[in-house]
Amino acid sequence: MIHNKRCSKCVIPRSAHGIEFDEKGCCELCNNISKKSTENRVENLKLRIDEIKKIGMGRPYDCLVGLSGGRDSSYLLYLLVKKHNLRCMAAYHRTPFTPDIIDANVRKLTKKLNVPLIEMDISKEKHKTFAKKMMLYWIKEPDNIIANLACAPCKQHNHEVYKIAKKNNIKYIIFGGNKLENFQLGAAQTKDNKVQEIKEVNTWQKLKQILLVTRRGIKILLKRPVLILDFSLLFKASILYLNNRTLYLRLLYLNIKMLDYYYIAGYDEKEVIKFLSDIGWEMPNNCNSTWRADCAFNELKNYMFMKKAGMTYIDAYLSNMIRAGILTREEALKRVKIEGKISKERIKEVCDILKIPVGSFQ
Repeated sequence: MIHNKRCSKCVIPRSAHGIEFDEKGCCELCNNISKKSTENRVENLKLRIDEIKKIGMGRPYDCLVGLSGGRDSSYLLYLLVKKHNLRCMAAYHRTPFTPDIIDANVRKLTKKLNVPLIEMDISKEKHKTFAKKMMLYWIKEPDNIIANLACAPCKQHNHEVYKIAKKNNIKYIIFGGNKLENFQLGAAQTKDNKVQEIKEVNTWQKLKQILLVTRRGIKILLKRPVLILDFSLLFKASILYLNNRTLYLRLLYLNIKMLDYYYIAGYDEKEVIKFLSDIGWEMPNNCNSTWRADCAFNELKNYMFMKKAGMTYIDAYLSNMIRAGILTREEALKRVKIEGKISKERIKEVCDILKIPVGSFQ
C-alpha cells in the first residue's frame, strides 16, 4: 500500500536516504517541525512594495522580475503588475529543456501585461553539451551530485538577472521562490549525511554547507579529472551563483536589492492554479504536475533522485505542504499518485534533445 510505504504524517517515502523514521513510521522532518511564524505578512508586504515604488521613482522601471514561464513566476508577474501596480521588466531564459508551450505562455503573458521581455544571454548549445556530459557520467556511475551538476548552466540565471538590472538602472529584483520548495536534494545528501529542511541559517551554517558540497565536488573531480575542463562553470554554479542570495552577488551588486515575494506574501497554490486557468496558461504535454512544468529536465532529475536518493522533488514538495498545514496527508497521497508518477514521455523528450539512448533511464 502506498500509505504504508511513506511517512505516517507526510508523504516522504521510507526509502529516502538520509532520513530517519521512528517506531511509528514518522520521519524526523515531521518530528522536528519548527513553529509557524507570527509575522504580519500583509503589513510587511506593504512596506516592501512601498519601498520598491520609492526606490523606483524617477527610473523607467520599479523592478525586474525573474520569469521562467512556470506557474509561480507567471502568477508573480501578474500580481506585481495588476495588484501592486509596479512597472516591471521581465528577465527570461529559454533553456534547451523549456517546452514550446511554456515559451508561448511567457510571450502571451508579457504581451498581455505590456511588460518588456529581456532574454538572458546564455548559450543553449553549451548547456546541452554540458548536460549530456553529466548524464553520460551518471549512466556509468549514478550519483546525486552529478544529477545536480547537470543544471550548473542554469545557475547563471542568478547572475544574469543582476546584470540585466544594472544595465537597465533597476534597483530591485523580485523572484518567485517560496518556502514550500526549500528542500535540498542531491548535492549534500548521502546515506550517511542526513537530509534537512532548509531554514533561515547563519553565515557559519551556510559556510559549512558550502564546505560539504565542495568536499564532495572535489571527490567527483578526483574520480573524473576531465571535469577540470569545466571547473570555471562548476565553481561559479556551486559557490558564486548557487542562488540569488550568495555573498558574491550581494557584494558585487551592493546597490541592487532583491525580494523572494512569496516568502513575505505567503503562497496559495489554489489561487495560483485558478489564475493559470483564467489566463489560459497551458501545461506541456505528458506533464503530470503544474509545478516545475517549465523544465522537462526536471523529470529526468526526479528519475535520478528516485534511483539514488529514494525520493523525488514532488515527494518533498507535497510533504512540505502537509507540514505547513496547506494539505492533508490524504490529499497529498491522492496527488502523489498522479503528480509523483514520472513521465516516460518527458524523459524521452530530454533524451532526444541530448541524443542519449532513452533506455539508459528505464
